[in-house]
Amino acid sequence: MDRPDLNLAAPGTDRATDLLDGPTRHVLAGLEAASRSGRADLLRARKDLARSVLAGGELAVDPATASIREDATWRAAPAPDDLPRRQVELCSPATEADARAALSSGADTWVADLEDGLVPTWDRLVAAQRVLAGVATAPEADQPSPALVVRPRGLHLDEGHLQHDGAPVSAPVADVGLFLAHCARPLLEAGRTPHLYLPKLESHAEATWWDALLTRAEELLDLPAHSVRVSVLVETVQAAYQLEEIVHALRHRVTALAAGRWDYVFSHLRTYATRPDQVVPDRDSFTMNTRFLRSYTDLIVRTCGRRGLLAIGGPVADVPGGPFEEATLRAGARVRRDKLREARQGFAGAWVLHPALVPVAREAFEQVGSHDLPDHTGPVVVDGEALRDISKLPGTATLSGLRYNIRASLTFLTGWLSGQGTCVIEGHLEDFGTVELARMQVWQWAHHGVRLAEGPTVGPLLIARVVGEEAATLRRRLATADDRIDRAAELLTEAFEIVPPLAFLSQRAYAVLLSGAPAGSSNGSAA
Repeated sequence: MDRPDLNLAAPGTDRATDLLDGPTRHVLAGLEAASRSGRADLLRARKDLARSVLAGGELAVDPATASIREDATWRAAPAPDDLPRRQVELCSPATEADARAALSSGADTWVADLEDGLVPTWDRLVAAQRVLAGVATAPEADQPSPALVVRPRGLHLDEGHLQHDGAPVSAPVADVGLFLAHCARPLLEAGRTPHLYLPKLESHAEATWWDALLTRAEELLDLPAHSVRVSVLVETVQAAYQLEEIVHALRHRVTALAAGRWDYVFSHLRTYATRPDQVVPDRDSFTMNTRFLRSYTDLIVRTCGRRGLLAIGGPVADVPGGPFEEATLRAGARVRRDKLREARQGFAGAWVLHPALVPVAREAFEQVGSHDLPDHTGPVVVDGEALRDISKLPGTATLSGLRYNIRASLTFLTGWLSGQGTCVIEGHLEDFGTVELARMQVWQWAHHGVRLAEGPTVGPLLIARVVGEEAATLRRRLATADDRIDRAAELLTEAFEIVPPLAFLSQRAYAVLLSGAPAGSSNGSAA
């Protein structure tokens, strides 16, 4: 039986006829038909596991996959020739301006972001795909350009502007299908590779789903098998227990594992939200040297060393000012220390979010090089107790930390509802991941009635007061009565109160973005 056609389900979709031609619509419909039921099963499995852990269960390695972990002979496929090194990867939204800056930045890769750094309105998604097509088909420049690596949206997200058989197409099908349909063949014909960064995986079953999706895309587009290569962002607590299995599922495609450290902290908070022994202090009060985070990054490095991959370090979000400003000098010193630590730990490179930090990060990895690095080829031991050990995190929960979480979330969400996918807040370039972490920390403090260092206890009254004060300050600063501030405040307040906590606030915010309705009237799903 013929597959039902792809339906354009929102105003404005007719402005993308150059992207949504007949063959491309056929590819998208085929990908959605092949992946929909499997995606639904995976999302149910996520919810079941989340409920189990919130009820007191523990994450653990899977005895059924022991043979994969114990077999020391298998390796991931060698990296393609167009990624000779990955010391510095610049991640920025897939916009025309960001593409120009990235391609002249001197970075080894440009991670073109369709996920946390891009507001998914239809016009912006279409513009992003046109930018990707422009980069993929551009003639070779005199100076080497960064390799293009696309970060699509995660499998938990829908694309509300496209429907297949009466239901929304999944966001990864939309993002990956459009990118490969228009860019894969030009890249391959130019001797380059279609690269993806896979976000927010939670299991090797999800890695298998991604591999099957890409295999089907290669079949529909008549591409060579395994010509689409991937890197995996390790951003969830669940994935930390299955890294070797994830690599094994993607072994014909995967080239690197990357540490998405603040997304990982958000995942930890969400996973253990109701556990009184897992309440964390202010985010800025602890570093990557703590056992909690060092255990996580060691797992990444050891898995990569054993299975023939590159380990990519955590993102640098600092935004430099003038070359002689004290804040810029401090930020540069902090970045150098952080990247030197990662290089000595065994990471081959790291992300930066601002082009000016490309040479700063590169200097650290070139200084360490490959000599005198620890041997990470032995068995990988997953220590669940160490991964959960927040007992020695320095610092405490503070009123200033609470206020910052609310201020940053409110500021970002207001801009996001206006179409701004990234925002500079107190010297850091933030994306939607900042909101997820900040609102989850406020939820956790409120749920456990945490007493702040200054004395007050976190609860509905204190949160409402701070939200109101920060909203009023934001109105004065922006000199506007725009109701998007109110919508952002409603979204946040709801996210702070709902039990169990929302799995992803981005789902609720997307519904508001699509409908234009007040935040409280949108539909979303809890964990």
